[in-house]
Amino acid sequence: MDAPANNENAFKPLYKFYKHLPYEAFDEYAFRPSSAPETANLIDPLFLDEYEELHPGDVTVSSFLYTQETVDALGAFIYDSKSQVGVGSVSSYLDSTYSEIRVASVPGLRIYPGILLPDLQRQLIVNVIEEYLPPKDHLTNLHPSYTIPEPFNLFGYPSDLKIMPSQTSSTPAQTPTTLDALQSRKLRWVTLGGQYNWTTKQYPSWEPHTKGFPDFPHSLTTLLRGLSSSIFKSSLVPEASIINFYSDGDILSPHQDVAEKSHADLASLSIGCEAVFFCGLDKSKPPLQIRVRSGDIILMGGESRFAYHGVGRVWDRTAPDYLTEFDYTNNILPSNPKTCAAPEVCRGRENYSEWILSKRINLNIRQMLD
Repeated sequence: MDAPANNENAFKPLYKFYKHLPYEAFDEYAFRPSSAPETANLIDPLFLDEYEELHPGDVTVSSFLYTQETVDALGAFIYDSKSQVGVGSVSSYLDSTYSEIRVASVPGLRIYPGILLPDLQRQLIVNVIEEYLPPKDHLTNLHPSYTIPEPFNLFGYPSDLKIMPSQTSSTPAQTPTTLDALQSRKLRWVTLGGQYNWTTKQYPSWEPHTKGFPDFPHSLTTLLRGLSSSIFKSSLVPEASIINFYSDGDILSPHQDVAEKSHADLASLSIGCEAVFFCGLDKSKPPLQIRVRSGDIILMGGESRFAYHGVGRVWDRTAPDYLTEFDYTNNILPSNPKTCAAPEVCRGRENYSEWILSKRINLNIRQMLD
């Protein structure tokens, strides 16, 4: 995943620029990118006018209707989730419109602002916490350092629960931590499907149904296949995902995703707080800067599949109200097991809305095999 060494890194000044930038200033620059020389390549998918004036012909916007096929595909994701928080609600979006933005300067890059409807975003938050984090085969950045409870339930235990250093790792933590600390900042990522190794920069196995390449979550497969067939028109088969958990001020250094054997498109789904995303074919040239909001999807295909990309900054308390003011406990019905897969898993849902207030969840999904 690391980019090759390059002394000319045009991304670096941008990280410095955004490091202490208040959200209010970012909001202004996104609306008027000409306001600062550093933001000349900043694109806000909802307000394209000035970017188009600065870069004539660089963006192409197409509008489409949510068809019955699309609504059915998105509804199938909710139905296939182990615990449901928005049953049947996506049908109201039939015949409403969504946009696809293509950027000529980064061929193959496509932006879908707000394509994940609020119901889908809330369902994804529940799934990430209750379905994608708990399995022991889904490793996190915490596993080499701590003895993580199984199943790993981020909110299912008292927040002051002590998490002890690992007794089997060669790099255990020096001192215990608490579940509250994991919820706050210590949990940084979890891997689904192919268990990408951050040390070797490789996948440990190319053989499906093994410990290093466990089955990809069924509900997320349903969502990606539905999006790929009805919206992306892509052949992406989801086999691996790194879910990143960002907090205020967090960044991701520029890199390429080159560990996979497949050249199929890469999908990046954003939930929660806003961020600025960098993407460019050449690390020595200033990258495109994209304002990403909750519900946005960026698809990297064609030449952009191996583009250098990273996150320049995340701003907390920018998650939409429909996530932060939603009662995630309001659909738990003892008579309907589909609203809660297991009581111990659903425990703690009253904390989800406050947690997402200061988090950005990014699901980076790719195909491993040709």
